[in-house]
Amino acid sequence: MKTSILFLASLLCLSFFTNTTFAGDVYVEYKMTGIGNKPITSKLYSKDGNLRSEVYMDMGGKKIITNTLTLKSKPDVTLVFNSMNKTYTEVKSIASGTIKDFDIKVIGTEKVGNYTCTHVKMSANGQSWDMWYAKDLPTISFPISGQNAAATQKMMAQLKSKGITGMPVKMTFVKPGTKTAAMTMLLTKFEQKTLNASLFTIPTGYKKNSVSFDAEKMKNMTPQQRKEIIMKMMKEQTKQ
Repeated sequence: MKTSILFLASLLCLSFFTNTTFAGDVYVEYKMTGIGNKPITSKLYSKDGNLRSEVYMDMGGKKIITNTLTLKSKPDVTLVFNSMNKTYTEVKSIASGTIKDFDIKVIGTEKVGNYTCTHVKMSANGQSWDMWYAKDLPTISFPISGQNAAATQKMMAQLKSKGITGMPVKMTFVKPGTKTAAMTMLLTKFEQKTLNASLFTIPTGYKKNSVSFDAEKMKNMTPQQRKEIIMKMMKEQTKQ
């Protein structure tokens, strides 16, 4: 169970940060709560359209780090690294991804920490979540999991049409069919500083493993087949 939580938390992070639209290098940290008994720290690095994420999680006193990399040259593919066996897995978004029944409702202006934010409630593809955008921070686009860059840009255009810009300072995801928060992400650090280009390369000695996560192919799978693919990938990610 803890292994699956770690893996899904990693995929969740990468699904929200695959497209950045600000200029310059940026480093941010988010604290994730609601997954497991202890908070999870997510560190994100952006440079020249490339993105690196690091998810830090404590499992039974053992610190686990999962790294992902999304390159500007392949925006619809994210690499998930396994430092234990020096391999990486390709996670592919849906080539013809569409956002169904997308809706944005502006709740109002609220304060989150030191930031004045616009609170919006969003829903699409049977999922719902709340976001608090700080317009004083650079804009980042947050794709819906499994959607490609084109679908994400369409969603961002709708946000802009409602005057919503900037970076999310807080995100709350709701359990399907309920009003209960399943997970919350809160911005804890934001820095604009020069980042080393080596952060955005595949580490020396790493090899692509035999398992891949292709959202396009999974569209036509049965729930059981999808479960088997996810479990196989999680097992690969924890192999030593």
